[in-house]
Formats: sequence, structure tokens, C-alpha cells
Amino acid sequence: MNYRYFTEENGRFHLKNNIPAAMIRFIGCLIIAAALYFIIPPEKKIGVWGAVLFVFFALVNLLKTTKKLVIDPKTKTIIHKNNILNSEAEYRFDEFEQFYVLVAKYLFITMDSTAFFIFNKGGKEKRVPIIVGLFGSKKVQNAINEVSDIMNLDGK
Repeated sequence: MNYRYFTEENGRFHLKNNIPAAMIRFIGCLIIAAALYFIIPPEKKIGVWGAVLFVFFALVNLLKTTKKLVIDPKTKTIIHKNNILNSEAEYRFDEFEQFYVLVAKYLFITMDSTAFFIFNKGGKEKRVPIIVGLFGSKKVQNAINEVSDIMNLDGK
């Protein structure tokens, strides 16, 4: 079966990283940082601070390209690594409790929504992010539907 958000490789499903979009955001943030630094006079420190802020945003976008989420239906495990700076964590299907969707709205407009796995690992609740959708929750719901299908939650 073809999935929009996951690719299958040897029976394991890997979350697709949107590297082109992240690279465009990375370059855009660097351009804004350079513009702030060179346009605002040096005696006004806000230009430097704004440039530093946008360089930080650029690095965050670059880190997003290193996210790893692998679902292995054969071993009934999920491997998650948020980015290259974090360690890898493994969760079992039997630790899965539910999906959770966090929606941020501003003046009745959905700004973004994030889908999470909720696991009960050793008596502690662990939230593992799956995907983020901007300006709506349809993308997030579609990703949850794909994960449900991969994990065969309907036939549980």
C-alpha cells in the first residue's frame, strides 16, 4: 500500500522528512537574519538580536530534517529520534494508549496542529510527536489514519 507520510522499506515504515521545505525555511531564515543585520544600523542592537534569533530559527529547521520515526509491524515496535541531538527511544505497540492532537488557534484560525503517540512506559506517560500540520488539522488526521493502518489498530 502507498502511504503519503511513510515509506516502506523491508517491512518497516519510515516517516518521510520534508527536506526541501525545511531547506527553503532554513535559507529564508538566513536571508532574513542577514537583512536584519545589514539593514538596521549597528548602534541599534535590535538588528543583531533579530539576526541571532533568525539564525536560531534556521538551525531549528535544519534539525527538523534529522527526525526519525520508524514503525515496525513485525516486531511491534516504534523507534523515535526527535533530531540528531536526541537519543533514540524504542516503544512497543502494547505500551501504546492513544493518539493525541494538540491544536493551536489564534482568533478562530488554526495556526498549527501536532499529532502525538501517547505511550505508558513504566507507569509514565510519554508523548511522542508524529507530525505537525500548519493552518489546519487535516494533514495530522491523515497521518494518524496511516499510522493506525500500519499498526493495524482496527484489527486489534
